Formats: sequence, C-alpha cells, structure tokens
Amino acid sequence: MKILLVTDLYPIGEENIAKTLFYFVQEWQKQGHEVEVIRANFVTNTLIRGRKIIKQKIYYENGTKIYNLNYHTPFLFNVYGKLPKDFSLNNYDVMISHMPCGALMANKLLKKNKIKYVCAVHASDIVVLKNLKYLIFRKSLKKAYLNADKIAARSPVLQAKIEEILPDIQDKTFVAYSGIEEKLISRNEKTFNQEELQISTVASLIKRKNINIILDALSIIPYKFHLNIIGDGKEKKHLEKKSRKLGLSEKVTFCGKIERQDVIKKLVQSDIFILLSNNETFGLCYLEAMATGNIVIAKKNDGIDGILQNEQNAFLIKADKYELKQCLEKIFALKNTEIENIKRHSMETIENLTSSKAADNYLKNII
Repeated sequence: MKILLVTDLYPIGEENIAKTLFYFVQEWQKQGHEVEVIRANFVTNTLIRGRKIIKQKIYYENGTKIYNLNYHTPFLFNVYGKLPKDFSLNNYDVMISHMPCGALMANKLLKKNKIKYVCAVHASDIVVLKNLKYLIFRKSLKKAYLNADKIAARSPVLQAKIEEILPDIQDKTFVAYSGIEEKLISRNEKTFNQEELQISTVASLIKRKNINIILDALSIIPYKFHLNIIGDGKEKKHLEKKSRKLGLSEKVTFCGKIERQDVIKKLVQSDIFILLSNNETFGLCYLEAMATGNIVIAKKNDGIDGILQNEQNAFLIKADKYELKQCLEKIFALKNTEIENIKRHSMETIENLTSSKAADNYLKNII
C-alpha cells in the first residue's frame, strides 16, 4: 500500500519535533508499505512554536520522501502550486492527515482528487475547534473531519471529545494509540525505594505541563525524595527560582534536554513518574516510564486517560498540588505486594503498546 502522510509534525534532520509520526512511518515501511510525507508548515505557526523554518524542497530521510512546503497563509490558496507538476493523489492508496495544518491542507488536496482519507485528531485540533481565536479555521477543519472516511483519535479521551463536538462522525472513529520500541521494555524487576523516593518528569518546560504543581506538592510532603526534571523550555528559569523559594534546591535536579538514551537511563533509576499536562495528546513519555518500571501519576480526563486505569496500572488525579500530595502519600503507604501488582498491570499494558502493534492497529482500522 502507498500512503501519503500530510502533517506539520514530522522531523527533518535533528529538529526538536516529537517523533511519534516518524515511528509510525518507520513501522509501516518495515511492513512493506511505501510512505511519502507532505510537511505542511504554516510559517507563523512554526515561528510561534519556536521552530526554525526549514528550506522548502524535497528531502529524503530514512527512506522516506518528504515534501517540505512553507506557507505564509494558512492554505487559503492553491496548495498544489508548491508541489511538483506531476504530483497526484491518484498515485496513493490512502491519505492520512495529522494536526490542524495537515487536515486543512489535506482537505484542499481532496478538492482535486478523491481517495481514501483518514483524519487524525490531536489535542491541538480540539483547541482549534473550541477556541474563538481560531474561528477562521474552524469551518474548514470541521469539513476535513466530515470528508474523512475514518477519524483516528489519538487517545480515548480525544475520541470522546471529537464525537461530542461532531456527533455525525461517531460511526467512523477509532483510537490510534502510540507505541514504543519493544527493546525499551525493562524485563528486570527493581525494588521500590522506600527510603528516598526517586521521582522524574519529562516535558517541555512550558506552562501547560504544570511542572509548578509538582514542585508545590513536593514542598509539602514529609518524605525524602529526589526529583529529576528532564527537559528545557521558556519556564525553566521561573521553575528554578520557584524551586529555590520552596527550599527544594538540594532535592531537585534540572537535567535540561538530554539524549533519549539518557532519558531512559534516568527513568530506569526512577520509582515514580509524574506529568499532569493540560491538553496532552497522548504522551510517549508515559509509556517509556511504565516500560522502565515506574509508577505513573497522570492527569485524569486528559491525554493517556483510558489507557491508564486509576489504581490499576497507574494513578489519575486532577492537576492540583493537594491531590498530588495525597496521591504520593497513598503510594508511599502501599505494601510491597500492592506496588508489585500495579507494576505488573502496568507492564501488561505496555506490552500491548509497542510500536509494531500500534502501527498494525492503525492500518487495520483504515484498510
């Protein structure tokens, strides 16, 4: 099968872009499918996200042909104008779009040729549909979903949200969950450190990640702990200042942005992983934490909720410092058998969320 992926969320070179879709593409290619990518960059949006503008041309990365296209207007004009003259949707079996920019462009492409079309839903799509400042895009984005043959919601939470907004598409939605490399799943048992909690979080240091809530909660728990904050971003200086103000300087390490293999090493040494993000699409870091034997604390009714089951394979709470404090106290009071039971359920979950199984699940739902 020949697949066309249309999105602005696809890395070229060493760009700091989430590799979720890259992993899907790699797995599909391993299965014998041919994949090409149109990277539809709305320049203003790219700059707001703090990304560099990559030169407009065709790239070849890991066996994938990528049309990198830069638009100064959000696809209000002829999108075919920047593609090669011989480009045609007739050359593909299916087109899949991810992110609002991808959906807007894919819907324009469909006006010239009709092929099987799958439109994915991320947290950012829901923001565009609900926030008044994106009113100019809302009608076009809704058309993309209505024109799609299938809707790939990136989590059970997002599936419920898009079905509530557009009830007419309920019969064509499915969950396209992410997966991790099977080699990352730790087969070694590690003992929960009751003497000093080893805690970690992995995130871009921006407001919606709610790292400040983690610091607030840790400042009022009576246990010994050490927190590794892995990641970088605009909020780093503010969070460092807050850490000092709360008297946590000796208990918190700001690791900065580190290589993925080093992230995994940190997670292997960790007992508890906490991330209470708002508007999280899914979050591979949760899966990586589970795979390395961490007890995961996440925000309920967001992101990975639905894959995570409260007090079964993880803990789901509100993004609130007092709820987090109570959750940590509950975890610390667990018996060893209870801790191992949660870890066992966590491992059973993660073994069904490998990259290859996620890629299989995606294609089975659209073929």
